[in-house]
Amino acid sequence: MTEDVRMWRPADGVLLLAGHTSGYAIEPRGEYVFGVVAEQPMHSRRGREHREVRPGQLVAWDPSQAHSGESGTPWFARLAIIEGDAHDLANVEFPQPVLSDPVLANQFVRLHQLPAGLEQDEQLVTWLNTVVAKYSPARRHTTPAGAKEFRLASEYLAEHPERTVSLAELAGVAGTTSFQLIRLFREHTGLPPHALHVAHRIRLARRLLEAGHSVAETAARTGFTDQSHLHRHFRRALGFTPVAYQRLLSGSS
Repeated sequence: MTEDVRMWRPADGVLLLAGHTSGYAIEPRGEYVFGVVAEQPMHSRRGREHREVRPGQLVAWDPSQAHSGESGTPWFARLAIIEGDAHDLANVEFPQPVLSDPVLANQFVRLHQLPAGLEQDEQLVTWLNTVVAKYSPARRHTTPAGAKEFRLASEYLAEHPERTVSLAELAGVAGTTSFQLIRLFREHTGLPPHALHVAHRIRLARRLLEAGHSVAETAARTGFTDQSHLHRHFRRALGFTPVAYQRLLSGSS
């Protein structure tokens, strides 16, 4: 991404971005990316899929694969990066992520411009429910019998992002086998346990950077071996380095 971008966090589990960019690359682990582009078209890639996103179209990227975009001329975009588990988006997929829906696109722009508060929260939840109902097929099947085991393991990873956790330890916490645990994680999140653990680390790192902690301290407190380890995962997940993230983040819309 270029650095003509402003970011702010209006609520827990939601990060908003607005600005000009000529390229981006994101590997969203457990997070959804919604947005509207303006001024110039953008060419997107996800796996082997190539799409053109025209001004006014809405994008709805689920976390099933990394995606990227580029254009010879910078485009203006408004984006929302939303943690799936914080907004009941687990197992939601958007097989056609580029949507020609002027009504939903305009609603997104309006809610994106609202000041942080109850009205924006309400409109975001309503908007998300509408997008899911209209453009997402039924949620992936999960195994009810493994719900408790998955919850125990998932909560353990969320509570200990800074620790090195082995698969055997995690299976013991959940009360199941290692093989069954991997299957449950893929059913519920589409991710293996390690990827979700890294996602929790990145989320904690973002909170620490937002609070003004140094990159070195953030790396140490989130279980990354050093600053370069944090840098690599952070940029892969969000498209920004930790230093750029701190510089671009704003406390208000």
